[in-house]
Amino acid sequence: MISLRGLTKRYGDRLAVDDLSLDLRPGTVTGFLGPNGAGKSTTMRLVLGLDRPSAGSALVGGVPYQRLRNPLRTVGALLDARAVHPGRSGRAHLVALARSNGIARRRVGEVLETVGLAGAAGKRAGTLSLGMSQRLGIAAALLGDPEVLMFDEPVNGLDPDGVRWVRGLMRSLAGEGRTVFVSSHLMSEMQLTADHLVVIGRGRLIADAPLADVIAGSSLTAVLIRTPHADALADRLRAAGIAVDRLGENELEATGAPVARVGDLAHEAGIRLHELRTRQASLEQAYQELTADSVEYGASR
Repeated sequence: MISLRGLTKRYGDRLAVDDLSLDLRPGTVTGFLGPNGAGKSTTMRLVLGLDRPSAGSALVGGVPYQRLRNPLRTVGALLDARAVHPGRSGRAHLVALARSNGIARRRVGEVLETVGLAGAAGKRAGTLSLGMSQRLGIAAALLGDPEVLMFDEPVNGLDPDGVRWVRGLMRSLAGEGRTVFVSSHLMSEMQLTADHLVVIGRGRLIADAPLADVIAGSSLTAVLIRTPHADALADRLRAAGIAVDRLGENELEATGAPVARVGDLAHEAGIRLHELRTRQASLEQAYQELTADSVEYGASR
């Protein structure tokens, strides 16, 4: 598990991470979202001990990364797919990591097979495409068979088949009880992959909730109702504190309550329904609502 408590990082006058507190739990794919400059990469660097916090703490399994006895056996991370000596082959890169961390050499072949690079393991890293570099970086993250995995934009440069493979890999790792922390700007992919979301903006926590709850909280998620008693139901829903709009003679749109709550209120009032369904917002729509006031680098329109 990763635990952040009051995590703060300043670079001069700039506050990159601002009093961030949260727990990232095993068995879950946690998506890490936020606009450019929100502090996502800085947060991951702080967890991995690559930067020192100005205040607060970032713990992995209850201790700072620097105090882990076998780092690669505890945490596997991919932050920069190109952070490999360009003259080394993929296999040589992984062998060096394995030897320096007391990992059996046979594990190198296993992870190369897992990521689909067994046939290209002899190529120099500097000649690999971005997609192949991503696969090599994922292989390095998996090398120590760690309980915690962190990935920053892992599908950059991958073709659709590769994207689907990464999605399945994340789900399977979480299914084995590992903590999986994934940063991405691809909302559609996060909607298919993540169980839980952490959203930050300008270094501050905006949301820390299950994916379904984040989407349900969007104003664009609504309950659509068709009933011959639209006026009576609208009055009943408003009395219960639910916002209602009239879409047509027999059609209503309710926001601020789940479909089950709307159905229960109609039943209690003896109102017959001809249709009752949820119109769900996309993660992209929910995300844009959450971060509307936190975009630091936006293009003019």
